[in-house]
Amino acid sequence: MRRAKPEKREILPDSRFNSISVQTMVQHVLKSGKKSTAVRLIYDAMDLIKERTEKNPLDVFDGALKNVGPAMEVRPRRVGGATYQVPMEVSSDRRMTLALRWILAAAMIVLVSHFPINLLLN
Repeated sequence: MRRAKPEKREILPDSRFNSISVQTMVQHVLKSGKKSTAVRLIYDAMDLIKERTEKNPLDVFDGALKNVGPAMEVRPRRVGGATYQVPMEVSSDRRMTLALRWILAAAMIVLVSHFPINLLLN
């Protein structure tokens, strides 16, 4: 028998852009509890986006999340004795989580030593 799912915690928006997606990105970048460092890295990347593209960095960031996030994924379904891969639509929370995870993984692979530039390049 499955137990009840824990309730989702409310995420407060960040102070500079008033955006929940930016705050979620800060939480994903966070290492060893150094939140001020994570915030500085994300805001530096946003400043670089504004400097290089002359566009609103929040619009560019939201567009990147929309482009990277998956619309469908396959999930295993057990029917009888066989397991089938069934395509299902991805929920908005999972879509954002996967997009953030993939963007950060791509930024970590790039060989440039400055993290905000890595985020900008991907």
